[in-house]
Amino acid sequence: MRLAVFYLFLLLLQSFWSAALAPYPAPDLFLLALLTLLWRVAPWQLVLVGYGFGLLQDTLGHGQLGLHALGLAGAAMGALVVRAQLSRTRLLERALAVVAALLGKWLAVIPLLLWQTGSLASLRGVLGVLPLELLLTLILSLWILPWADALMERAQLLRKELL
Repeated sequence: MRLAVFYLFLLLLQSFWSAALAPYPAPDLFLLALLTLLWRVAPWQLVLVGYGFGLLQDTLGHGQLGLHALGLAGAAMGALVVRAQLSRTRLLERALAVVAALLGKWLAVIPLLLWQTGSLASLRGVLGVLPLELLLTLILSLWILPWADALMERAQLLRKELL
């Protein structure tokens, strides 16, 4: 139940930040929600969950249908590269996972943006969004990812007690 409330809180917080920072990009909390599952599910499942989170984000009105879905699937693949190389115990590894996920997201989205717009002008928009989104997402990940880990551990302890 606490995990469901946690993910609902992230959804509401994403809406709040998007409205509060209106002309500027908000931190990507859908990506952070995906990263809470990085060390808990199989790689192919993480990519599917990322695509599902992106479709949810698109259907809630944050973009063209499938754009964020492809981006979060790419983010899952970028984060999986870090997962294969590092552990999750330290701050640096978490920060590298967030950076790799954001780079994977944008590497998946940029060709689609170029294809849809037909010009290189969309790259200027990406260069305006990427640094601020990276900074804000990194800052919030310092709070959200440890919180999610604590909730997941508590859920596992409660599950063991019930068995």
